[in-house]
Formats: sequence, structure tokens, C-alpha cells
Amino acid sequence: MARTRTVVIDEVHLTVRIPAGLPDNEAEEIREALAGDEFMARLRRAARAVVREFPALALVRVSLTR
Repeated sequence: MARTRTVVIDEVHLTVRIPAGLPDNEAEEIREALAGDEFMARLRRAARAVVREFPALALVRVSLTR
């Protein structure tokens, strides 16, 4: 029987809001940027950098999913 190597202790959700009534083409540009690989990669790097600033979090594993 396999043992679980990690346990989820907390989840943090990021909410992205845009102004109501934003033209469709501008809203679509925002959606495309958020869906892009570069955005997710940079967000992962930022989250990991923040976690590294807290010694108590040295053992945690951070993942970002959509």
C-alpha cells in the first residue's frame, strides 16, 4: 500500500476582476494573458519566492493549477 507523501494543509485562491462594461476585445486580451503559459510560469515563480521568505515554510511544496 502506497503512503501519501504530502498532505494539503491550506489553499489560497487568486481572484482576478475586470471593470464591468469593459469592451469584449479588451476582456478577451485579459483572458488570453491569464491563460498563457508565461503568466502561469511567472505566478509560480512569484509564489515560490514568497514562500522562500518564510523559514517556517521551508518544508512546504507549492503548486499552482488552473
